[in-house]
Amino acid sequence: MVRYSRYSGKISNPVLAAAALLIFLSLLLQSVLGTAYYSLAMNAYASVSSPPVILQNGTAGTCTIYANNTSAKVNVANTTYDYVLRVNNTIADSWQIRLKKYADSNINRLQNCTIYFHNSTDGTSSQVHIENGAYTQDTGTWYNLPSLATIYIAITVVTNSTGTSHVHSYLEILTPNTSTYAQYVIAFEIT
Repeated sequence: MVRYSRYSGKISNPVLAAAALLIFLSLLLQSVLGTAYYSLAMNAYASVSSPPVILQNGTAGTCTIYANNTSAKVNVANTTYDYVLRVNNTIADSWQIRLKKYADSNINRLQNCTIYFHNSTDGTSSQVHIENGAYTQDTGTWYNLPSLATIYIAITVVTNSTGTSHVHSYLEILTPNTSTYAQYVIAFEIT
């Protein structure tokens, strides 16, 4: 009687595959000593330049300019300020600008507050208006900022109580011949 066994001297396929893999890996990993060196080339993918429209201090109130002349905090009291900020166009392109309110606090004490643009040739343009603690206008109409020109931001304020109010706005600057605009942050603090 002859008996046969499954394991009669044959090596199974999974064992052969595992052994072959170990031999292959040992050949690849024989020398792991050495020096790694890789030089990264530094290429600029964007350029940084001065903004074409900048904010500058006015002659009234107290103003602090931030972030490469692209944001400001304006402190004013209960009166009229002919110009608290200057908006300067530093290049030969014309722009359209406007103010847009995005947040506020304690405006119920503002009996009459008007923030507006003006220059020496075409009068004024009301941008943000608060009457008896409520907005009658929270976004201005587009106003022309000619090439290499200056526009002034002015404010008239009448309050009915003491305290501090804040009107946070964006100065939106429309890129010529597009619908794209930049937003500069301007915070008006009224004491």
